This record gives sequence, structure tokens and C-alpha cells, in this order.
Amino acid sequence: MKFSTYVLRSKWAVIGLVALFLIVFARTVNSPSLTKSAIIIGIGIDFLEDERQFEVTAQSVLMASSAGETSSQTTYETYTDKGNTISGALDAISQKMGLTASLSHCEVVFLTRSALKLDHLQLIYPLTGMYSLREQAIVVSGDRKPSELMALRIGTTISAPYFLQSAILNQEGTDGMIRTTTKDLLARSLSRSQATAIPYISAKKMPSQPMDQQGEQKDNFELDLSKILVFDHSKSSVVENDLAEILAIYLSEATYGSLNYLYESGETVEFRILDKQVSSKAKGRTVSAKIQLAVDLLDFQHIPADKPLTGADAFIKDTAKKLGEELSSKLVKLFELSKELNVDFLGLKAKAYQSVGRDLEEDCLATLTFVPTVTLSVKEAS
Repeated sequence: MKFSTYVLRSKWAVIGLVALFLIVFARTVNSPSLTKSAIIIGIGIDFLEDERQFEVTAQSVLMASSAGETSSQTTYETYTDKGNTISGALDAISQKMGLTASLSHCEVVFLTRSALKLDHLQLIYPLTGMYSLREQAIVVSGDRKPSELMALRIGTTISAPYFLQSAILNQEGTDGMIRTTTKDLLARSLSRSQATAIPYISAKKMPSQPMDQQGEQKDNFELDLSKILVFDHSKSSVVENDLAEILAIYLSEATYGSLNYLYESGETVEFRILDKQVSSKAKGRTVSAKIQLAVDLLDFQHIPADKPLTGADAFIKDTAKKLGEELSSKLVKLFELSKELNVDFLGLKAKAYQSVGRDLEEDCLATLTFVPTVTLSVKEAS
């Protein structure tokens, strides 16, 4: 009995010593991840072909508060440097910041067209393997260098990467917006098709500058997210407007937003996308794709009617059918564009390979047939 009591007391004594050690250790030892690392929320990579160097831009976020203040102030700092490798440029940026660059909180990766011509695995691996970039970080490109685009002041926030993170992650597939992660980029680049699509960002100065308590804030920009860059390892092209819209629907895992159909006589019907299902299969060199959209009637204008229209009306259902046929024809146009560019951004070669097998030659896009079908099912008011 005394022996059991001794063991029990010894057990609790050991536990107490361990707890005391952990408390003292936690209070006296600084964590390197918190004290020595800079929180990077966006990174941009440009390859300078003439110099054969990488130009890397990183935007970090700093939060500070003065003594006695309950609110903190957020500051975004943008740094740019060059190197023969991406790691070399990031090390130079770390020296400028006085902290180690960490991409564990980075959600946006800017890649220029020149950078996208390089080996995508070698482009992404240093970021994920050595700097902790998440595989779910979104990849974008644009009409400006990353050092210029990331430094712009956006109307709704002072940080372009933060704006893109919020917009694309929350509203993928809306009006041409598409979400492509680093994981998606590598998977599609290494597939039989060896091509993919990412958002293509363009910026313009806001026509009406926002106002604050001190007066007008100058040099604010707004970003256009409705374009898509389609590319492989050597060629690229920008898809815009309604073609970008259906491409985003075809490629995105989830789709939100709205679609509208415009009659030649001016009547307009707007549908809100509730859900979608995309399936594709190949039979020989013919690839069939089916897109089923569940939609709700959102708005209609210039339609003579003696009562409010609903999803149950024959006119609305007929409009949904016409819209489906129009979207199908736009997918065919995208296929013709992919053949013209010889860039398989629709992923058809990978599908055909599953059916044909090893007999399918590498350069076979022009020999394939694409048959897309889009149907809209309108939710009826209960």
C-alpha cells in the first residue's frame, strides 16, 4: 500500500516538473516562426530573359499597435530583388526585411508569361519545398510586372494580393473568374494535355477616387478579373468576355454568379447559378462534355408581361434552353481557339488518351472532335 502511494506521488511529481518546465520554457524562449519570419501574403515571379535572372517580388504584412492603444495598424510592405535562382532572390529579400521570408501564409502567386515558359515543377518546387508555400495558393498572371501590380493601391484595400485572395477564393467562377491553385497548375502541366488556365489580371486607375476623412485618396486602382490566360510551356493567349465566362464554368470546381441571355429585340433574362455538374468522356478521338446547371430566375427586363414571370413560365424555360445552346456554341469556339493555338487548355488530349491509349500521338489536338452540351434547369417557385 505504501509502495503504491509512493509511485502515485512520484507520478504526479514528474508531471508537475514537466508542466513547470514547459511554462518556464515557453516564457523564456522565443519561437523562430514568430520572431524571425516575415508573413508574406503574395509573391510574384518574373523571368528576365535578357539577363537570365529571376525578379521576385514579395509583399509582407506588419501589424503594430502603440502603447495604450487597443487597435492595431496594418502595414503592407513590398520588396523586389533579383537572383540567378528564385531562392537567391528570396534570400536577398529576407536580408532587406531583416527577417526570413515564409510563404506559409501566402495565398497568391503572380507568374509572368516569361516565367510560365519555364519548367513548372522547377518553378513551384522551391516555393513549396523550402519556403512552405501551400499547394492551395492561387496562381494568377497579368498585364503588368508583379513588382508593379503588387504595389498598386486598390480601392477597397491597400493590398492587391489581399484583394485577389478575397475575391478569387470567395467568388471563383463568377463572370469569367477562375481559380487555379499551384497543385492544379502542376497536375495539368504534367498531364497529357500539358496546358492550363489561370486568371489574367489587368489594372486601371479608378475614374472616381475614394474619399476619406482627410479628403481624396489619389492613385487608387481597380482590378479586372474577367480575363483568363490559357497557356502551355511555350504559347499563351488571353480569353476575354463571354468566352472566359463559359471557360471558367467548364474548368472551375465550383461556380457561382449569374448568366444572361439577350434577345435580338432587346429582351434580357438573367439567371443565377445555384449548382453545376460537369462530366466528360471519350470514345476514340471524340470527346463529349456535358455541363448541367441548376439556375434560378434572377432578373428580366424589356419583356411585355401582364404578371411577374417565374421559373415555371414557358418563356423562361425556353430562354434557358436557348442560353444552353449559346453556351455550347461558345465551348466549340474555345475548342477552335485551342486548335488554332495548339494549346489544349480544355484537357481533351488527356481524355482521348484514356480511350485511344498509346496509339494516340503527342501532337493530336487537330485530329480530335469535341461535342459539348450545356443544359440549364430552372428552379420553379414553390
